[in-house]
Amino acid sequence: MNQIEFQHLMNRAGFGATPAELVNCDKKSRAEVVNGLFAGLSELDDIVVIKKSEVDDIVMGLKEKNPDTIKMDRKMRTEKNTELNSTWLRKMMTAKAQLTEKMTFFWHGHFACRDENPFFAQDLNNDIRNNALGNFKNLLLAVARSPAMLNFLNNQQNKKGAPNENFAREVMELFTLGRGNYTENDIKEAARAFTGWSFDKDTLNFYFREKQHDFDEKHFFGKTGNFDGKDIIDMILYKEECARFIAGKVYQFFVNDVRDEKIIDDLGHRFYMSDYDISSLMKEIFMADWFYDQKNIGSRIKSPVELIVNTSRWLGAEYGGNEALTFVQRILGQVLFNPPNVAGWPNGKRWIDSSSLVFRMDFGRKLIEVSDFDQRLKADDDTDPNMTMIKEKMAKKGKLFELDARINWEELSKHFSFSNDVALFNQLSRALLVTGNVDYATAGYSLKDGDTNMRFKGVLTYLMSRPEFQLC
Repeated sequence: MNQIEFQHLMNRAGFGATPAELVNCDKKSRAEVVNGLFAGLSELDDIVVIKKSEVDDIVMGLKEKNPDTIKMDRKMRTEKNTELNSTWLRKMMTAKAQLTEKMTFFWHGHFACRDENPFFAQDLNNDIRNNALGNFKNLLLAVARSPAMLNFLNNQQNKKGAPNENFAREVMELFTLGRGNYTENDIKEAARAFTGWSFDKDTLNFYFREKQHDFDEKHFFGKTGNFDGKDIIDMILYKEECARFIAGKVYQFFVNDVRDEKIIDDLGHRFYMSDYDISSLMKEIFMADWFYDQKNIGSRIKSPVELIVNTSRWLGAEYGGNEALTFVQRILGQVLFNPPNVAGWPNGKRWIDSSSLVFRMDFGRKLIEVSDFDQRLKADDDTDPNMTMIKEKMAKKGKLFELDARINWEELSKHFSFSNDVALFNQLSRALLVTGNVDYATAGYSLKDGDTNMRFKGVLTYLMSRPEFQLC
């Protein structure tokens, strides 16, 4: 496959190709590269910021405490959530299993969940990671039984005689079927089936509270029976509309925001016939000729997390602290583990707004120069406890927010030829911009004076500030 196709695949199946990965990439076949993405799936490692044995009142509640203790516990919880966020972000930057992390990121948005309990958030993330390329039924069950999701969607309050419909509604509307493929009565009956689905606050595991479950007959999708939550999930998956709904979400995230209904129909049908095998679905997409059509290359705007990880990964940046990484996500509008609502984050042009555009275009320069920065948050973010804690911590250091990043320029530059400045510009342009259509002759860029290192940084800064760099 040629370099543009390779870069396109790496942008979608991961967080972009590194300069080292671009070397001789055109000597590999499509099948060889795609199969390589799926290698080592059985060797996954979980994120462990907080161990179950370490969980105490810090993450399990703030009852019967004095104000000083409550304040301290909230601070500890916030610090653990910040560490969890930056740990996953670094994992995205460095993991060899790029497809696993990209799929985890996709499902993280699909199964959007916000829980201030860092152990629950960590546990859900690992459940998703371990099922991200497996069977969708197993993934759905793991998510549905996770304490984080049960808590977020109020199923702890779902009891016989007083069903809470929130969990059942979102399982169908957002996670499996989409609107129009169920009725309001189906939601009511499914809610009854999910009564008693809870978690044990001592073991922190899923727990079926038998006394709270409604064992009476239910009427769901035209059938009658003593259904429980697992039965409901089986019946949802039996509908081919579920496979098509998931295929459509996958297509819009990995291929193009603009849907191709014929391709989505075909993908959905084969996904259904494979018994919801996620790996088979993704291989089919990445091997398809249409995936590499010109209309799909560079057609998506990088989400904030994709932009941060892609830029950092390409430069080989390593970060010292956690706070600035979280703050950058906040400025750009996407903070891991903190979706705006249960529908997850938006995509496409909605990532671009007046409050974040300048910073987005300037992020590459700030990273290259490892500069301090000061950015006003949106009004609603000024009250965020996580941001308040981070700002207070940085203020004590007597400085603005700093990226605290290190780039090994010797390692990075060895992948490029410096024999001719114009040739270097064009080489970097092809390596950074997947559209591959910006060369020195048309760019209007003037090469800077200075030593080789300064000229190298100057070209990088210019290219990373181009609108094309925002695309993947």
